[in-house]
Amino acid sequence: MSTKKDRVNPQPFLFVKVLVITPDRLGPSMAGPAIRAAAIADAVSKQNETVLLSLNEASEQIVSGAKVVTTNGKKWVKWADVVIYQGIVLEHFRQLRKGKKFLIADMYDPLHIEYLGSAANTSMYVRRAVLSVTAASIGLQMRLSDLILAASPHQVTLWQSHMAAWNVIDPTEYDKDPELKNHTAIVPFGISNEDPTTTSNPFLTNFVGIQKDDPILLWGGGIYDWFDPLTLIEAVNKVKETIPNIRLVFMGGKHPNPDVPVNKIVQKAIDLANSYSLLNKNVFFNEQWIDYNQRHNYLFNATIGVSTHYKSLETQFSFRTRILDYLWAGLPIITTEGDYFSDVVREEKCGEVVAQRDTQELANAIIKLLDKNNLENARKNSLRLREDFRWNKVLKPVLEYCANPYKVKKNPLALKRHPRKTPTYYYRRIGEIKREEGFAGIMRKTAKKLHLPGAKFY
Repeated sequence: MSTKKDRVNPQPFLFVKVLVITPDRLGPSMAGPAIRAAAIADAVSKQNETVLLSLNEASEQIVSGAKVVTTNGKKWVKWADVVIYQGIVLEHFRQLRKGKKFLIADMYDPLHIEYLGSAANTSMYVRRAVLSVTAASIGLQMRLSDLILAASPHQVTLWQSHMAAWNVIDPTEYDKDPELKNHTAIVPFGISNEDPTTTSNPFLTNFVGIQKDDPILLWGGGIYDWFDPLTLIEAVNKVKETIPNIRLVFMGGKHPNPDVPVNKIVQKAIDLANSYSLLNKNVFFNEQWIDYNQRHNYLFNATIGVSTHYKSLETQFSFRTRILDYLWAGLPIITTEGDYFSDVVREEKCGEVVAQRDTQELANAIIKLLDKNNLENARKNSLRLREDFRWNKVLKPVLEYCANPYKVKKNPLALKRHPRKTPTYYYRRIGEIKREEGFAGIMRKTAKKLHLPGAKFY
């Protein structure tokens, strides 16, 4: 297999074997990374022999064109020619660090920036240590990966800046490819190639108090610290004075990955709704994560998809996958300014974009969009826009690479960092686990860390 020189009309290699690795949990209930890895593996399997490997022992089998495995990771790494991976994976497999595999780093989710926003309730020492390890892992990915996948133009700028900062861009490569098009590719999160249909109305069966013709605002995913459900709840409290049967449903409950703790913002949102006497009247919370293959019933029967957040570094480089679900179902959208999709919603006229933390503006936007004509126009635009995000369209750069993989020369003088987790880190981390999950949590995480038999059942 030769070095990539020309990306035009590539001649496919024969028998290129592809391994897709995700640290996330596969199963009926999946979060974004697992959904994306499964979609990539399924698409690639139509042209390459493909294996999908989950490093999460709680994973279950899913329907896929690829072979789905959760064990014998070293065997499958050795087997593969091309490895597409997410997150902190290179550290687990020495074979991947030898430079003999074609590596695609799926970096649609900037982990270090996300952690800055998601770990606000963690001790400062642990936050700094985890950020240091994550940053070092990103540097390793920059040095070893032949292609980096970004979800948006914003992220391309982010990762190319990282490449420059880590000094991984070799001058000879830059002279040939000054835009670094062979180093990065825009591969947004996608939506199903099939259109959603409804088989039931879960709002009527799962929530006492919701009636058939009630306008429903759907929060289509989990609640995390960088989101702003509080302003949304306050806005609903104002809207109900004009539209008494307005309903807000938070679809995402407990995260399907058992390693992801419940965010404190969830309880704050519940308490706020209760303080306004909205809980289980105008505002509803799902207690469990919705199965991925059942989410269409919520989307299809909702009126508007909502996503509110705070302005932050995380927001600037985020790619809210729940917005894609809204587009898939043709839902009008209300979102906060400051991220990639707020620009898309405004430009494509798919709904309303509001300022952060502005309760009155958000309430006005809800009332405005619920107007029949406004609702229908926004719906038409969402249905039109969704075609740009079909998986069979957005994954073309990945399919092209797997048909004709190539190596990218990296600067041999690239910067390197190898931070270590000190005993103090482990002492403080164990204390946090004890406070959050008790001794059972310590036992479960220790068993998984040591790969003890049956650890996934702890």
